[in-house]
Amino acid sequence: MTTFSRMIYPGGDSAARVAQLANIAHESWMQDWPIEVSDAARLDEFVHLLLANKADWELSFWLLDLVLESAEDYLATTPAQDESSDRVEQLVDALVAVWEATQAPGIAQRLAYWACLDASALDEMFCVSPLVRQARRLIGHS
Repeated sequence: MTTFSRMIYPGGDSAARVAQLANIAHESWMQDWPIEVSDAARLDEFVHLLLANKADWELSFWLLDLVLESAEDYLATTPAQDESSDRVEQLVDALVAVWEATQAPGIAQRLAYWACLDASALDEMFCVSPLVRQARRLIGHS
């Protein structure tokens, strides 16, 4: 696993560009912007945007959080028996594709964050953490 001394964030207006692409709000006062604009009903649309912009690590950084926040909402409100294995597989594939397209340290950091690497029990992590861990294994991050 790669260890980073400080979190790497995209510069400038990349979050605003993502907001425009996704047709979502982005205001300077929005402290937890991806949380505030996530939408489980738009998960597939956000995954599509992530894949369409996967080569731009700055856009991917914000889209990754938007997708995973939306997936978190989806998984938290969808009974386990109703979760589509195709949807889960598509999400894992999208995470792998973004890493492979950029191999950017900032993307690796976001994946490590969402994987909750220090957690050992499900109640200590995000609902999406097992999916992110699966993606990390596929790209060779342990």
